[in-house]
Amino acid sequence: MIWFTFFVLAAIAKAQFPNPQPCSGDCGFVHDPAIVKKGNGSYYRFTTFGEIGIATAPDLRGPWTQQGYALQGGSKINLPGNTDVWAPDVHYIGNTYYMYYAVSLGGSQNSAIGVATSPSMDVGTWTDHGSLGILQNPNYNLIDPNLLVVDFGASFLLSFGSFWTDIYQIELSDPLTIAPGASPSQLDYNSTGVGSVEGSFQFWWPTNGTIYYYLFSSSGACCNFPPNLPPPGDEYKINVCRSESPTGGFVDKNGVSCLTANGGSLVLGSHDNVYAPGGQGVLYDPDVGLVLYYHYVNPTIGYGVQNFQFGFNIFTFDVEGWPVVTS
Repeated sequence: MIWFTFFVLAAIAKAQFPNPQPCSGDCGFVHDPAIVKKGNGSYYRFTTFGEIGIATAPDLRGPWTQQGYALQGGSKINLPGNTDVWAPDVHYIGNTYYMYYAVSLGGSQNSAIGVATSPSMDVGTWTDHGSLGILQNPNYNLIDPNLLVVDFGASFLLSFGSFWTDIYQIELSDPLTIAPGASPSQLDYNSTGVGSVEGSFQFWWPTNGTIYYYLFSSSGACCNFPPNLPPPGDEYKINVCRSESPTGGFVDKNGVSCLTANGGSLVLGSHDNVYAPGGQGVLYDPDVGLVLYYHYVNPTIGYGVQNFQFGFNIFTFDVEGWPVVTS
């Protein structure tokens, strides 16, 4: 019955979501991707596992070629998992590339968020600065970091979190330093126990004359195998909330609070041979437009993390300023 329901829902979703854009080259074993376009037009893709894999391509569609690892030898953070690093998030600020990452083990709160820098993003150029120094707390998990640069560098806000009480945010005084007196505040929480939130990605964009701050996230069961798949609709998916403030007040398209009332509007869910999309990010590419990138499972290839695929779509905004995947 679960499989039958999945196929029915997939048929409905087929009309709702476009398939990912084509991808050539090294498009598999991609988890929690981060994409940056360099000034020379080439694309860099960073991925979870190992010492943060780096792949490059002349086009978002590929061909993608693995180049090596960013954190050769692993992170200097002295915690279990420091040679199998998670959730890279990369930004170009000033003349430097900053890569935020997480060190942890599955199901553990013994975690830390670190940062490394590079002048070029190339293999062999990364300097690891270790932990940012955010304190552990039983309310949150220090994984899945994402930096929001506010007002072109006037301030920096780092979001993070996964399960427990979901997504938090802390202010940085510069990309390497927690602001004096800053402490994490909660942004997004799902109390149902079904769709715990993780993998936050903050993004601002002017729509209808208003600058909105969008909070993308992944919600649901990420990494299950048949016959133990969750009920259809409970698998990973990409949701969004928004606010006119970067530090709180996020609601979904129905005005439901994403912090206190389990709000969140679906942006991309399972459809066709795309199952459980998540680990998303947003790239503004002047040559392409607004890009939503993510990993997903193609059931015809396999459900293991080694089979996760790289996907991306172009998106725009509806008349009310909410993201809509278009191609």
